[in-house]
Amino acid sequence: MNALIRLVWNLGMQVAYSYQLARQRRQLAELSDEMLKDIGISRAEAYREAHRSFWDEPKNQ
Repeated sequence: MNALIRLVWNLGMQVAYSYQLARQRRQLAELSDEMLKDIGISRAEAYREAHRSFWDEPKNQ
């Protein structure tokens, strides 16, 4: 039973993380060109990041 609880918990945490990552990517796409320039990201890079699949997570978390 403990294994099942851990599995469900881990799945829930992964879904929550994926949702948070998708929200951050949408917010990045909404930044102005000036804001993107301030953080060193081009509009094209922001677009690519915003359109990554939800399962495409960064390697370094």
